[in-house]
Amino acid sequence: MKMVAMALILGLQLGGAFGVATAEVDSISEDSMILSLEVELRSSAQAVVAHLAFDDDPQIAIPLLGRGGGVFGIRTEIAPKNYVVVFEAIGVDDGLSPPALLTALGADFGDNEVPTPTTVPPSDEGLSPETKRFGWLALALSAGSLSLLAFWVIVGRDKEDETSDVSEEE
Repeated sequence: MKMVAMALILGLQLGGAFGVATAEVDSISEDSMILSLEVELRSSAQAVVAHLAFDDDPQIAIPLLGRGGGVFGIRTEIAPKNYVVVFEAIGVDDGLSPPALLTALGADFGDNEVPTPTTVPPSDEGLSPETKRFGWLALALSAGSLSLLAFWVIVGRDKEDETSDVSEEE
């Protein structure tokens, strides 16, 4: 019970298919760190992968192991950086979590100086309701326009077929 409470305090509620995610730095040196990552999944998935990115470095994809109760995690050794993490649930419709820094997931680097990426994910919870409404409106207008275009093309073909039938009969 105490561990769950600590995870809720130190972790980050991701939303969508994901629950609380946590990151813990078990040990750190100048050229490596032992990192424990854990994420709670709200639906069943075939697998969960953690994608760690840092500026222009190659992305690191780490498969997480099922720990029971919808929790997936891993303990791994990587370069000491404050990575941006995106969790991916394979086989789930809304299978990508929003990006988060390790420090936002609860990682504490202590007194060690670790680089932070120059492109940091937004700290807010995403798009504002007004922006989302505008996006849905744009999507609806696009779908309507494509429907009208398809209707115009189909009606145009039917008229061409009628015209060619009449000229063949003559």
